[in-house]
Amino acid sequence: MQWLQKMLFYMNGRYGYDEFSKFLIILGLIFGIISNFAGGLWVSAIGIAIIAFGVLRIVSKEKNNRYKELTKYLAIKHKIQHVYRKYNNRWVQRKAYKFVKCPNCKQKLRIPRGKKKLKVTCPSCKQSFIRKS
Repeated sequence: MQWLQKMLFYMNGRYGYDEFSKFLIILGLIFGIISNFAGGLWVSAIGIAIIAFGVLRIVSKEKNNRYKELTKYLAIKHKIQHVYRKYNNRWVQRKAYKFVKCPNCKQKLRIPRGKKKLKVTCPSCKQSFIRKS
């Protein structure tokens, strides 16, 4: 119990564990596993450096800088998730719908498959065009 109290006292005023630190530590462990199979000293060194950076973020007292790093990480993560969801949604709907672009404004439109030729009206620019579904 005394060890836990010492640890809590040491961590007082520190930034602590967050999502970016978790990502860095897991990424470092992945690099370590890859280095076991690929057999590269550089890969292992990179993994250790990433883990060290993740741990240093946890025990850092510079909360403002760590928070800025976290917001940048979350912004990048959000962009990647958005792109993944967009293409995954199109992939799931590919059998029921065809995705076309408006020739005028380049808006992406969804038309049902199996209806032969359709007259499509773009909702943003109101231009009509014919597409095969």
